[in-house]
Amino acid sequence: MAKADVPRSRQCVARLRDELPALLDFLLDRAPMLKAYLDSRPRTCGAPNCRCAQGEKHPAWVARIPDGSTARSRSIPEAVFRRLEPLALQYREFRLKLARVRRLFRDADDALRVIEASRLIDLDSELRKEREE
Repeated sequence: MAKADVPRSRQCVARLRDELPALLDFLLDRAPMLKAYLDSRPRTCGAPNCRCAQGEKHPAWVARIPDGSTARSRSIPEAVFRRLEPLALQYREFRLKLARVRRLFRDADDALRVIEASRLIDLDSELRKEREE
């Protein structure tokens, strides 16, 4: 490892130290969350007598619930959508902050390996120094 990498590595570990408290405050909060993604784009329902059959789309409020590698979608009333929207946003923000923590730890682990390598001394060279003295 090059000694020039050490300052960058120290900065990386310092980022973890600086960012982690605020991230943990959010992640350890007890506010409720909804594991769902909400969408309210105009859609066509496919019913033959609906106005959307003539091209006039109508509002639809949909909750998409992740289920393993797939997702289930459900139509929900607008009032329920409005009530659940902040809870779904809380979940999305939780996932973003969790990803940030994971990235910070991964980067800090790599940086600490560089710092460790830069601080190691060679036993043989130390023994040679001892004999020369």
